[in-house]
Amino acid sequence: MASEAVLALPHKLRVMRMYRTGLKELINYSANRHEWYPRAYALRKEFEDNKDVSDREQIRRMVEHGEELLARFRHWEPLIKPEFIGGTAYSINPAQPKLKFTPNYDYIDEYKKGDHL
Repeated sequence: MASEAVLALPHKLRVMRMYRTGLKELINYSANRHEWYPRAYALRKEFEDNKDVSDREQIRRMVEHGEELLARFRHWEPLIKPEFIGGTAYSINPAQPKLKFTPNYDYIDEYKKGDHL
């Protein structure tokens, strides 16, 4: 069920938010973009088919049903961008601290003289 903040939004924003959330949930269930495209197209078609409905009660029921479906089929392990906390690659390769390099001139001088040969 939708939160009180979402219920207070105008109808157009609720539908736009529901569509966007639906697309994000489809990404979570798709292994790659090639699987996601047909699913996203089907979701878009469903929204386009229902855009001309004018009965307020029917619209209210459809929006509530859509929000209920989103809540029921929320992915148990959503995709999180790698760089965000909890992401798949967060802190795997952290930036290394800047080390101040001080060359050993004695070693360099010995190397130039040819003692290493």
